[in-house]
Amino acid sequence: MSVLLLMLRSGEELIADTKELELEGRVIGFQLTNPQVLSLSRASTLNEEAEESKISVNFSKWQIYSEDTVFRIPADWVVTVCNPIESLKTSYEAKFNEHPMPTLSE
Repeated sequence: MSVLLLMLRSGEELIADTKELELEGRVIGFQLTNPQVLSLSRASTLNEEAEESKISVNFSKWQIYSEDTVFRIPADWVVTVCNPIESLKTSYEAKFNEHPMPTLSE
């Protein structure tokens, strides 16, 4: 498994520990562990004109009404899969490697 960014057909941008699910040599889906929706926020300051504004990336749980931490989604729902920038990957790993989550049995 590896930490990857995924863009879904719904427009959601996720980061997750990702594993390809294959059948007869072709990818049919993805198993996502601890998927998080990514969003940007702009930090404002009292003296905003004098300082550059800062942008931060926020993680929020995908499927907030579920207790599950592992999800399987079909490949046709994924538009793009790519590697995150190192600082984003490091932040994600710091948040989730402290408390490893179980994976679905295969």
